[in-house]
Amino acid sequence: MNESTDYDGAWKETLERFLPQFLELAFPSIHRAVDWSKSVKFLDTELQEIVRAAEAGTIRADKLVEVVRVDGVEDWLLIHAEVQTQREAVFAERMFDYHCRIRNRFQRPLVSLALLADEQVRWRPTWYEVEVLGCRIRFDFPVCKLAELELEPWLAVGNPVARVIAAHRMAQQTAGAGGARKRRSGKLGLVRSLLESGASVGEVAEVLRLMNWLLALPAGEEVVFREELGRLQQEMSMPYISTYDRLVRAEGLEEGLSLGLQNGLQKGRQE
Repeated sequence: MNESTDYDGAWKETLERFLPQFLELAFPSIHRAVDWSKSVKFLDTELQEIVRAAEAGTIRADKLVEVVRVDGVEDWLLIHAEVQTQREAVFAERMFDYHCRIRNRFQRPLVSLALLADEQVRWRPTWYEVEVLGCRIRFDFPVCKLAELELEPWLAVGNPVARVIAAHRMAQQTAGAGGARKRRSGKLGLVRSLLESGASVGEVAEVLRLMNWLLALPAGEEVVFREELGRLQQEMSMPYISTYDRLVRAEGLEEGLSLGLQNGLQKGRQE
């Protein structure tokens, strides 16, 4: 099994599966302005037109979404999910560039939102400004910094995005050599909390899938994790182990796991 963390893929799926819960947690004023009784439209084709023109071959966890406000006005939301681990000097400029490209290409006003999922405490770009001989442009955009969020209240009310953020933080804390065992333990704790939350089976399956993307384990640790999850299932009398197995197969991870079983099983059981 490949233990690399797919931050981009996980966040693209999170934004698409749990957009209302994400905005409620990260951008509450935007969430309150949207009429959630109306359908939401993801404009992936329109965004890709801009991305291809601006950054050929670049894949980012960005989403362009059409929503209806409570006052009946249709708005476009451009959500930049920046998941890299280091500062990017041109991030604010790229926010401005995307905003202008979409506005000019489709003749639509829009709101640009930035999700900063990095670990750089002091890096918090919120505006872009350029001035030439007295001609000035300033672009301000709302920002949510994951590292600054207090998750406990959101976990208490069952917000699924808070669980994804908890898994994201765990992935960052256990990255690199020597973190696999800690990641396995942390992942099991997050799964236990999820199962005890009372969430629906469908929501549990979705969050489990996102957790698995963020907290992928090497084969030996995955073997131990499955055994621990099986004991947890018996302890809680819940049939979620089969759900997890189906998710692993659906994501194409079973083959990679099987390749590591022979070498990892004995070591995993000893650990």
